[in-house]
Amino acid sequence: MASPDVEVYPTVPAQRVDKNGINVREDVLYSDAKGREKARLRRLADEVLEDFNDLLRRVLEPNEVVFGVATAQAMPGVTAQFFGGGWHTYSLPRSVLIFTDRRVIVLRARKRMSGWIWDRGIRTARWGDLQSVKSGGFSSRILTLQFRNGQKQAYWRFGRGELKKAVSLIDVLGPHGSGELTAVGGMVSLCPGCFAVLSPRVYQCSGCGLQFKDEGNLLRRGLLVPGGATFYVGATGLGAMRALSECILAAACVLIVLPIVFAGPEHRNVAGALLGGGFFLLLLAFDKTIAIVFSRQQVRDFLPAKTNRT
Repeated sequence: MASPDVEVYPTVPAQRVDKNGINVREDVLYSDAKGREKARLRRLADEVLEDFNDLLRRVLEPNEVVFGVATAQAMPGVTAQFFGGGWHTYSLPRSVLIFTDRRVIVLRARKRMSGWIWDRGIRTARWGDLQSVKSGGFSSRILTLQFRNGQKQAYWRFGRGELKKAVSLIDVLGPHGSGELTAVGGMVSLCPGCFAVLSPRVYQCSGCGLQFKDEGNLLRRGLLVPGGATFYVGATGLGAMRALSECILAAACVLIVLPIVFAGPEHRNVAGALLGGGFFLLLLAFDKTIAIVFSRQQVRDFLPAKTNRT
């Protein structure tokens, strides 16, 4: 693992301090990628450490030191990007990245006027499992992490100056922690109840028994309930919009096909009605499929079946 006193900025000596029970490198925490202290980064770091103090004190290992924080959002999958799932993308929770001397910790969170609220999601990866890091892409504000097991995780929508700071920290901490490997070889999700490592697509914690939302229920609700897939992952506003659009498409199918039943044989345009009804039915099926695919990514990120937000 990296030394907690590893040199980050050649002209700034290491300053380890205790902030409400959390060990931090104060010389790095409040500085930008060039070692210059920035008021904005100070406000962000203090806000994150205060809002997640209890959580971090439970998650951090003995003598683990926090070097920096950044706020971003997990990059949506290729399908979501290709089909332009803008509404869905902006309904996703944010990600708070916390860089320590041993690993990166990613908290799923939502921003409120009063600060950050934990959304009961936590992922982590050891520096030894990190194979490569790239920054760039649209507006040069995308961070892509690739791990030894082939897994990739991308983040975007960083705050001003946060991406460069994140890359500079990874460049320093990654090589120093390269000797600490895990059997998984990549990023893992932790149970928000007991912090045990969760198995991918196994929606019950083996440690404490906490249940998570699962893909079976997602599929059933997505197919049978208007807006059901989006409601299932907690995006209420977007779910209401999807429900309205799905109801309109379903009603259009019925209104086009229904006249066939009541019209006399000489007035029936079966081919036209089936063509028109089939068109709207395809639109409805496409909308439901996209909603399910978009929401599946969130379900696989482990959403507790009963969320207790504080």
